Amino acid sequence: MKKEWNVTDSAGNVHKIQCKLGGFGGNKVIVDNDSYKLKSSNWFLVVVDYQINLPGASCNLVVIGNNMRLAVNGVFLDDGKPYEPVSNVPVWLWVFVGISCVGGWFFNGLMGICIGVLFSMFAVKAILDKKTVLAVVLLVLSLVITFILGSFFTSLLYF
Repeated sequence: MKKEWNVTDSAGNVHKIQCKLGGFGGNKVIVDNDSYKLKSSNWFLVVVDYQINLPGASCNLVVIGNNMRLAVNGVFLDDGKPYEPVSNVPVWLWVFVGISCVGGWFFNGLMGICIGVLFSMFAVKAILDKKTVLAVVLLVLSLVITFILGSFFTSLLYF
């Protein structure tokens, strides 16, 4: 997956910023043809908060799952919301993410872990948008859905 932005600095120079996820080269950001590796801060989910310093413009690349956003001078380009560091995500959310993904695996195998990762991605986004209740509901809902699907598929084995 690839996304590209053009950012103008205070001197009027246009800088090209690209973000590439996955593939053989791994996750990387390319700033004016200079490539830098991105390292996720989470084992379950791609979570990156990478600072890019341009003359007269401070940029932050935020990647959560497949969602890539660029903030320039403290404001996201896509929706105009203020930038908040990903490190502000509370520890209890990462515990819930782990429980959701591992619980999904135990209840329903590969499909359960996919559901857990999907719901976790939306829960992290909800926390960054200051919607704590929504994040908890999403993570509990992911466990309920994987439990129900696991029970349904297990019941099919008995017939």
